[in-house]
Amino acid sequence: MRKFTFLRKKIQAKDRALQEKLVHHYFDDLQLNQQPEAGENAGFDSKEVYNRIINNIDAMPVKRVGAGKKWMVAASLFAVASLSVLGFYNRIRILDIVSPIAQKQFSTVNGQVASLTLADGTKVWLNGGSKINYPEAFRGDKREITLTGEAFLDVAHNAKKAFIVHTGNIRTQVLGTSFNIKAYPEDSFVKVDVVTGKVGVVASAAPTVFLTPAQEVTIVKKNHSAIIAKDIDVAALSGWKDGDFIVKNMPLPEVLNAVKHRFNVLIKADANLTKCSISANFTNVSLQNIMKIIAKLVKGKVTPDGTNYQLKGKGC
Repeated sequence: MRKFTFLRKKIQAKDRALQEKLVHHYFDDLQLNQQPEAGENAGFDSKEVYNRIINNIDAMPVKRVGAGKKWMVAASLFAVASLSVLGFYNRIRILDIVSPIAQKQFSTVNGQVASLTLADGTKVWLNGGSKINYPEAFRGDKREITLTGEAFLDVAHNAKKAFIVHTGNIRTQVLGTSFNIKAYPEDSFVKVDVVTGKVGVVASAAPTVFLTPAQEVTIVKKNHSAIIAKDIDVAALSGWKDGDFIVKNMPLPEVLNAVKHRFNVLIKADANLTKCSISANFTNVSLQNIMKIIAKLVKGKVTPDGTNYQLKGKGC
């Protein structure tokens, strides 16, 4: 208690010194010494006025501000913390405005397969008729690109920066893995097949689908429903990047679309054939022979239509 009494007296003495300083400053501002004398009867007792001012100050009610100060300190700390968090999340946006990163585009035409390496070391192979948009360098805690078409990605691992592929309203997110993604505009689906690692596929208003090696998810664009398949031969499915052309239990419309992007040719098929699925190895097979094989597998007939083809038949 003695210690606290000493501190209280010390604080009071400090407050008194401040009061005295304010009073002296008040007198100095009035410049009383320069005022004309009012005569003997007027009598100005500076000491009495000084004491009266001090007494008035002492008589003023003292507010207990201890708790208030604590709340003010807490609020200040919270404000600083909030500003720090906001600053962290807005820093990237500010940098994007002050020093924007150049955006690039890489595309292939039908009949072409090409590859490139992104700034983080991620390798990307693009199938025919595909396109990606990507930044010259990755900034912040995400690595984001946009894909139209089909690509095989071997993503450089970075636990602090998720790699995200945007395909319309669907995004595929990984840290470091290899997978194939097909998202052509004319297809009614987005398909993701995993070779290594773990992949998360997110569609609007739908639960995230997690995939591990040899698993596939087909997201229907219309309603974002997910169809998951296991034990997929992903090596065969993604063999297009190495020049292979293998289809396994693939719906005919998807096969014909693959032929289009590989050979830059349009193939029209009767509606009754669209429910057929086929399996075949078309590697190093000419377009004409591929068309003959497809026609035989769907019990149909193929006829040239200018530079394109028409496929007709009874169906499977």
